[in-house]
Amino acid sequence: MIRIILAAVVCIAMMGCAANNKKLTAHSERLESSDVNVRRAAAQELRMAPRDEKIVPLILKACIDEDSDVRMNGFFALGKMDPNIEGVVPVLFDGLRDTVIDVRRAVVSALSELNPFPNALFPQMTRLLIDEDEKIRKLVVTAFADMQGAGIGSLIRALSDKNPELRLAAITSLETIGPPAKNALVRLKKVAAEDEDEKVKEAAKKAIKVIE
Repeated sequence: MIRIILAAVVCIAMMGCAANNKKLTAHSERLESSDVNVRRAAAQELRMAPRDEKIVPLILKACIDEDSDVRMNGFFALGKMDPNIEGVVPVLFDGLRDTVIDVRRAVVSALSELNPFPNALFPQMTRLLIDEDEKIRKLVVTAFADMQGAGIGSLIRALSDKNPELRLAAITSLETIGPPAKNALVRLKKVAAEDEDEKVKEAAKKAIKVIE
């Protein structure tokens, strides 16, 4: 009797696996459709998908689509996936340089959800502190703050950047992070005393008071 039950369980599991594979194949075909509306609908459905390694290849396919709406939805979906899966980090790198603002916003949103966060992305994420889009800039500052100290090393290195706007943005991020950014105090005090830009110096002094 036990053998019969086990055999039935195995059979049901195999049927479920086959059905799931068939569904993934169908979704993949939709993402390859010549009809952009079909691809957009398929990519939007991926945003509702739970964390599952099997669908990551489909999401990565959406992230490199020629249509910006498909890419945008692909990146929103990617934020829920395991960043350690092969191909995820390189696609995120490309997404951070996307020329379409809505796509970059989706990438930043994905970055704020990634768990664990890939350290290799911090430098590029820091560059987005001076993105042309104000919403992206705010999203990046919020993302750094939510990480409670992660990425501080990249922000500290940005304090030595030639671009005063980036230095100022990095200081703003450190101030927003607050006390968890104590490791930046030594560098901030140096900036407050020696930076050639008065706005940067004043911002550093203000940040020091918040962090200490």
